[in-house]
Amino acid sequence: MAESLLSFSEVLLFGRLLNDLQIVRSDIKKTVRVATVEKVNLNNVDTELDGVELAEGDLVLVRRNNANENGVYKVTAGAGSAFKLAVEKKISADDRVAVLDGIEHGDTVWTQTKDIPKQNYKQAGLRGRGRNNLLDAQLSLHAKFARIYGFAYEGTYHELPEPALFLVHGEGKSATDNIPANQGARAPQNPSITGVASAEYQIANDIRVWDYDKADYSIRMDVMTGMLEQVLLDVYFGGGGPSVSGAKVSGAKVSGAKVSGAKVSGAKARGSGD
Repeated sequence: MAESLLSFSEVLLFGRLLNDLQIVRSDIKKTVRVATVEKVNLNNVDTELDGVELAEGDLVLVRRNNANENGVYKVTAGAGSAFKLAVEKKISADDRVAVLDGIEHGDTVWTQTKDIPKQNYKQAGLRGRGRNNLLDAQLSLHAKFARIYGFAYEGTYHELPEPALFLVHGEGKSATDNIPANQGARAPQNPSITGVASAEYQIANDIRVWDYDKADYSIRMDVMTGMLEQVLLDVYFGGGGPSVSGAKVSGAKVSGAKVSGAKVSGAKARGSGD
C-alpha cells in the first residue's frame, strides 16, 4: 500500500467532464463576469475589477453607485487604455444576478431589491466560499458533472468497478501535466494531484482531478445503458443493476420487497423481512 501524503480527510476524484450534462440555476435571471467592489466612473473604468482583467463585451454588475446608476453593464472601448460601461439591463425587483469571477465577489449571487429603474443589490443568503460542506453551497456557479473512474483516499488510489457521475467544481487539474519523460502516462510526482506516494496504475492524458474533503456533500448518479426492458428488470430484481439512493440492492424487489446485504440510508440491513 502507498504511504499517505495527504490529510486523512482529503479525497481526490479522477475523471472527465461531461459537457453535455450541465447544472442550470433556475433562480438566476442574469449572469455577469464580475461585480464592482466600490463606486466606479462609468465613463472611465480601470481595465481590472475585483482582480479580473476586463475585456470588451464582458458584463459587469455595478452595485455601489447610486440606485439610478446600478445595474448590469457591458464593457465597451473607452479613451486610451480605459473602458466605458454601457447599460445592458435593468433587473426587476426580487430577481437574482450571478457573478462568476472576482476575488471579493466571484461565485456569488445578488438579489435586486428596488423597483425599476432604481437598482439596489443585496447578496443572497448563501454560505460563504470555502464552507462547502452542505449541498446547497455545492451547487455553485462552477458546479458540473464528471464521469469519475477512480479516487485517491488516505494515500491509496482506488479504481471504481464501473464509472459513476459525480458533482465536481471547475475544470479540475490535469492528472498528467509535468510528468518526467520516462514515466509515460503514469501519475505525476506531486502528491497534491495524485494523492499517493507511489502507484502502479496509468492515467490517460485527458484525465482531470478534483480535490475535496471527505465530509463535503455531493451528488452521485450511477448510469446504466441498454434496452429498456433490461434496465428496468435489472434495477427491479437485482442482478447487477445500478445503485439506488447510494445503496446496492441485491436479489431484491424494491417497494414492499426483501432487501438483503444492502446499505440503505447509511444503515446496514442484515437478513430479510417483508
